[in-house]
Amino acid sequence: MRVLFTLLPATGSLQPLLPVAASLQERGHEVAFVSSATMAADMEERGFAFFPAGLDWHASNPDYVQTLCLAAGGLSFPVLVGSERFRWVTDNLFIGGAARQLLPDLLRIVLDWCPNLIVRESLEFAGCVAAEKLGIAHASVAAGADCALDKREDLASPLAALRHDAGLPVDTDRGMPYRYLHLCFAPPSFHGPDARFPSTARFFQHEITRRPGGHQAVESAPGARPTVLVSLGTVFHRTPGLIETIVEALRSEPIELQVAVGFDQDPSRLGSQPANVHIKSWLPVDQVLRNSALFITHGGFNSVTEALTIGVPMVVIPIAGDQPYSARQCSALGVAEVVNPDERTPERIRAAARSVLGDRRYEAKASGVRDEIAALPLASGATTMLEDLAAATGGGVPGAV
Repeated sequence: MRVLFTLLPATGSLQPLLPVAASLQERGHEVAFVSSATMAADMEERGFAFFPAGLDWHASNPDYVQTLCLAAGGLSFPVLVGSERFRWVTDNLFIGGAARQLLPDLLRIVLDWCPNLIVRESLEFAGCVAAEKLGIAHASVAAGADCALDKREDLASPLAALRHDAGLPVDTDRGMPYRYLHLCFAPPSFHGPDARFPSTARFFQHEITRRPGGHQAVESAPGARPTVLVSLGTVFHRTPGLIETIVEALRSEPIELQVAVGFDQDPSRLGSQPANVHIKSWLPVDQVLRNSALFITHGGFNSVTEALTIGVPMVVIPIAGDQPYSARQCSALGVAEVVNPDERTPERIRAAARSVLGDRRYEAKASGVRDEIAALPLASGATTMLEDLAAATGGGVPGAV
């Protein structure tokens, strides 16, 4: 069986796909990825076949929003916040810009490589349109905090335009995004008791994946002081002044402070620090989390699910995208304190950290979610479902193997 994965060019988009792709390869299936040319090094490093396609951009580039606005017809980025901002980005930039640019290349790749299935990361939408155009079954992997939810109504209009570009008829039941299978790697409880999921949603354990060569010694001083990890991911780590504010808030606390400032940032810009503060460009988050009492995060989906998989409580400081949703859900679960955008002062961050470290109920709630995640089926179960889907739907375009 051949399986083609499509994704936005972003570390957060890739991470949820890796366990599924690796499991497929282990069972002897052929796997390939399609994304921007900027993802080629990541794919080569992990040993996956890769087809560069579409617009040349990456979410870690500081100017990616401007690049996508131009690709979408020269749009001006509106002054929006929270869920309205994220929906505008999805509709106009991810669909109207990135997916529209990717679709022609993707159709050619599919006809040439002849996959049996297309599996798309949930914020990449050319994959499902190309599959429906060429009569191939497709699946999606929830790669954002709220992407497990049923968003057919929200997506109907922008996806109708993309289907029209491909010469497809109107999707009368609006079922395309989740037509066959929607794979989710966070527990249903993360979304609350009133959440509505597509009927094809299936839930599995989040599986932590480490980049090749991702083992790194982490310095710390001996003693009983708790470790606090700070990381703002691979996109929002550039938020002006935020890392500095967090360090100012916590540098004098009785903790070991481990800070990842970002892969493209110089730790020396934070100046001299006391011996309990350890600042690096990059840290192996999962490794440090296993010895941490608290995680201070922007609320990126992969960051949050890694913390919950290990059972570490958080202080969530949401910035944009799906992060406000993560923050609300973590607060509702009792696993985190939230510092809102208008509260980003050293005093508020210090108070939030002290609150979580001083109240064992946060740790207990996080441990409960950890146990719930551990009780879900393994990612290999998703592989079985993909195999069954390919068998049930006839094997893809003519010439597929």
